[in-house]
Amino acid sequence: MPGMRLDELIGKLRQGGLQPTAEDVADALWLARRLGTAPARDTPGTGTPAAAPDGAPGPPPESAPDGEPGPRPGSAPPGASPAAAPGAPTTAPADAPAPAVPLHTPAPAPGGRSPGDTPAAFPVRAPAAGALPGLLGLQKALRALGRYRPASLRGQDERIDEAATADRAAASGILLPVTRPGRRRRCDVQLLMDTGPAMAVWGEMVEELRQACQQSGAFASVRVHHLYADGSGTPLVGTTAGPGRRTRLRPADELHDPSGRRLTFVISDCVGPLWQNGTVQRLLQGWPRTAPLAVVQPLPPRLWGRTALPAEPGMLVRTGETGGRLDFLPEDEPWEEVPPGTRPVPVLQPTPEAFEAFARLLGGTGPTREHAWAGFAHTGTAPGEPAGFPPPRGDDDLLRAFRAGASPGALRLAVYLAAAPLTLPVMQLVQRAMLPDTGPMELAEVLLGGLLRQLPGTEDQPCFAYSPRMQDLLLSSLDQDTAGLVLKHCSAYVERHFGKGTRNFAALAAARLADHDPAAGAGRLAEDGGPRDGGSVEAELFARIPARVLRFYLPDLVTPDPLTEAERLLDRWRQLADPEMLRRARDRARAATDGTGGVPDAGLAARARLVLGRVLRAEAGTAGARTEGRRAGLLREAVAELAAAYATAPADSRERAEAALELASCRREVWRLTAEPDQLTQALRVLDAGTPPWPRITAVARARPGATAADGDGHEDTDPEPAAPREPPGEGAAPRAGVSGEPTGEGTDMVAAPYGGVRREPPADGTGEGAAPRAGVSGEPPGVETDVVAASYGGVRREPPADGTGEGAAPRAGVSGESAGGGAVSRGGVPWEVGAHRDRLLLRGRILLDLRHPGAAVPELREACALLARQRASDAVRGPALLDLARALRGAGAEDSETRHALHEARRAAGDDPALLLPSLTALAAFHDTAGEPAEADAAYERAALLAPADGPLRVQLLTAWGESLLRRASTGDGAGVVDRAEHVLREALKSLPARSAHRGRLQGLVGSALAQRFRHLGFLPDLFESRHLLGQAVRAATDAAVRAEVWLQLGRVRLEGWYHAGAPVLMEALQAYENAEREAAAAHGGDPGSVTAARARHGCGTVLALMGRPGAAAGAFRAAREQWQRLVGALRQVDWADVELTRRAEREAPPEDARSLPERAWRETAPPWWPWSQDWADAGELDRS
Repeated sequence: MPGMRLDELIGKLRQGGLQPTAEDVADALWLARRLGTAPARDTPGTGTPAAAPDGAPGPPPESAPDGEPGPRPGSAPPGASPAAAPGAPTTAPADAPAPAVPLHTPAPAPGGRSPGDTPAAFPVRAPAAGALPGLLGLQKALRALGRYRPASLRGQDERIDEAATADRAAASGILLPVTRPGRRRRCDVQLLMDTGPAMAVWGEMVEELRQACQQSGAFASVRVHHLYADGSGTPLVGTTAGPGRRTRLRPADELHDPSGRRLTFVISDCVGPLWQNGTVQRLLQGWPRTAPLAVVQPLPPRLWGRTALPAEPGMLVRTGETGGRLDFLPEDEPWEEVPPGTRPVPVLQPTPEAFEAFARLLGGTGPTREHAWAGFAHTGTAPGEPAGFPPPRGDDDLLRAFRAGASPGALRLAVYLAAAPLTLPVMQLVQRAMLPDTGPMELAEVLLGGLLRQLPGTEDQPCFAYSPRMQDLLLSSLDQDTAGLVLKHCSAYVERHFGKGTRNFAALAAARLADHDPAAGAGRLAEDGGPRDGGSVEAELFARIPARVLRFYLPDLVTPDPLTEAERLLDRWRQLADPEMLRRARDRARAATDGTGGVPDAGLAARARLVLGRVLRAEAGTAGARTEGRRAGLLREAVAELAAAYATAPADSRERAEAALELASCRREVWRLTAEPDQLTQALRVLDAGTPPWPRITAVARARPGATAADGDGHEDTDPEPAAPREPPGEGAAPRAGVSGEPTGEGTDMVAAPYGGVRREPPADGTGEGAAPRAGVSGEPPGVETDVVAASYGGVRREPPADGTGEGAAPRAGVSGESAGGGAVSRGGVPWEVGAHRDRLLLRGRILLDLRHPGAAVPELREACALLARQRASDAVRGPALLDLARALRGAGAEDSETRHALHEARRAAGDDPALLLPSLTALAAFHDTAGEPAEADAAYERAALLAPADGPLRVQLLTAWGESLLRRASTGDGAGVVDRAEHVLREALKSLPARSAHRGRLQGLVGSALAQRFRHLGFLPDLFESRHLLGQAVRAATDAAVRAEVWLQLGRVRLEGWYHAGAPVLMEALQAYENAEREAAAAHGGDPGSVTAARARHGCGTVLALMGRPGAAAGAFRAAREQWQRLVGALRQVDWADVELTRRAEREAPPEDARSLPERAWRETAPPWWPWSQDWADAGELDRS
């Protein structure tokens, strides 16, 4: 502060909350003269090197100001040993400290690239870089709060002193309890954390504060709550916060403690929505005055005036009475008169000094005064009234205001974040990597500085973004090499978060920035999948931001022809997955379509509509279209454009073939979203082998199917098809809970891509990212198919994901996808008709599977797989196609040998890639289970469960399918060896299931059945009681009538067993359970011919009626059960003949008179069997799709 007088300096220090003494000021001035200025840190990530890379000594420190002698370049610092000086021997004594090791990899020199042999590394933060500095001092300050005494605290611990009570009774003859004097009860503390958008930055600080409170030993209990508000502005609290929170919210008034035994700290930056609408102010004003309350403000004091609780320095006063009632005397006269009755709230920095002053204030024995900060909680905002927003300001004004008030670290951080996808983990990663000397305070300044906006649809996992103008302004302060370094750190996060098989756009952008070559991305990109959370706002952000950074440093060239420009932009989207590319491509394609309206060239007009349809279909899969509900409309618009392209294209042209394949794939996607059966029928119509152009294409393809090795050796120079990237992880899904482990084939449509790009189709049911596709009966996992469509080079090409996570595209060969010379032959010399024919076979086979015609799909898929094998296609294409063939074979009732061969080929094609391995293992497990190979099935299920994401729905479905398989085996007479494993697997699935899942009732029923089977085999009575409890819960939670029928059937048998073993009077309840099972089975399956569950329920009713001494009613029930079996057999339904014979024998034989006295073996022959879960209700659809 040059030119500042001493009194001004002392005034500034006091305004900042410090109370320096004369000695403190003298020490500060003396140190300022001798320490000099700190070295500049212009280059991010660099420190003060000990030596230059070539071994020369590092740069000398700057000279001290004012002529003070500074350390010589070659001298050692004070206190260092002579050996530390330059030129000293390199050997050190044994007890000497180890040489210093740099914690960062060397930063690249400006304008250059980092050495290729430098290993990738992350900066390592020192232990002092915690959210709360001085943690031990904070614990000591909190320990002082143990001296606090509530006003209502009695001087006794309220425990009876037995000896004193006996003495008094003996002396007085009156028995009165005597309590122990002395020990004082410790108080409790509760931390109330705000849930504003920027409060996630302070999560680590809250956790450290909680640990400090616990480790201080001053409090009996430490609890953390999170603040919310309902629609009316009433304060609510919950126990959890963040993504996927499931907590019961309750009024914050329940946390009041008028006795004063509980201290409350509200942790907030005082700028969130709860402060803007007055929710927190009303909470503070209504808090009991006798209960100690303070706000812990993590922002620096210079920013407090801008918050909703503008604290000011002054004197906090507590009278001599115990308790938490405080008064506040501000140092300066307040600008506005404080309303009477307004409560002063202490505002504490998260520092030991602030907590120590607060502890002295509360723990004093008489009238106490402490210099501190406090604010007045005004309640001027009406409940639920939205806060008034300031008038909008331009980006330039916002940036100018931010630069005027932000700290230097926050300014530099805002610039670095302009080159990064702004999710909180990435922002913290960039901060640790580029600015390790900053902390949460600087990040909070950026979040609250008005530069960022939160993206819609990211309430659970906040994602932020700069406006395009703001990002350009910030990037103008960042050199290209540093932007590449930021993207390099982001690419490491992408690898950890999405997996190494992910399409890493940040890494691609960093490499191109380092190359300084605008044309670096012209070639074919790496063959890998998009992020596993494809379609989410977060995943799209990781594609859009690197693309925008690239556009800033390497501007695109604009092609004058609208159609060529639209194709180029679509190709760039396949490489970068930036939705902005799609928007621009759509505008150019519409312009091209409007411009070709009167052009006599039908092929050109069809091509324009084809490009527009592709762009619209790609846009329908982006996160923006999903969250805004525009997906169905965009798909229908794409169908209209593609249908027009198909109708206007010449009959035998390439454009007509590509339009047919794209149209069929798009209609299939609409069917997945809307379940309109006409979509599939019309899709099949354009793929019919007798409809032009397919007769000519089929003839050409079958005349030269590409059987030679040179046609498809998989190399770039000779392969007629560019090797397709592998499917992204998560495509193959486990079976749906409730089915026997056979997943469906909801797959990945591969549509016509003139540039060889790949598009992964989003989940058809509209569940968005992270949702596992449903499963069916046939055993093939969903999402493994790959609809291959018109290939520009005569081979297999996949388009980029419609959700914006596209994969690499091959170089564009021509305007409509032909070779550069315009011929009809691809790079490898194979006619394009070969790839189009194969694409049609695969797509047609999958549509037939969707229509539940597996027999008709088998020849189509069999021929397609043969073509793929002869052409040595990519494993990412062959594997899903083989799984589709296996699914069709199983659905058509083919021999197991061909199905087994297809599944094992798919398993070999998967290799070690989790994206392909998971669906192949799931299909193999279901096949082995059906084929009666339990050991192989268990091994496949176990490995698949290990590959599935730990917290995702996929693992729950796999565990459920595996548990069902084990439970069926445990239900047999020799199932004692697997019953424990069945119960463990099903319980693990139940534990991982969300609390409000629709499958919870069914899983509870399965776990209850497993416990019942374990009681049957091992005779452990608590298993029977827990089984009855879980089955009762399952009946109430199940939403499907078929599930309730199965649960009631199991519950009736469990109640009968409780009557026999425990003597519970539950025969009437068992009868009601069987009657309910029959009623629910009729509701689920109908009365004609009925179901196996209904027949078993009637048999159970007959057994219970016989045990109740009602032989006539029992005979009627057994007769009804026999008639039900006869109807099922007459309808050719599969039944267990042991059950039929059991019903016939029970109808003929009279029941024993006293069944409870029967021995165990006789009872088992009298009671109904321990029926396993019937699969009739699960397989009612007979096939693989709901």
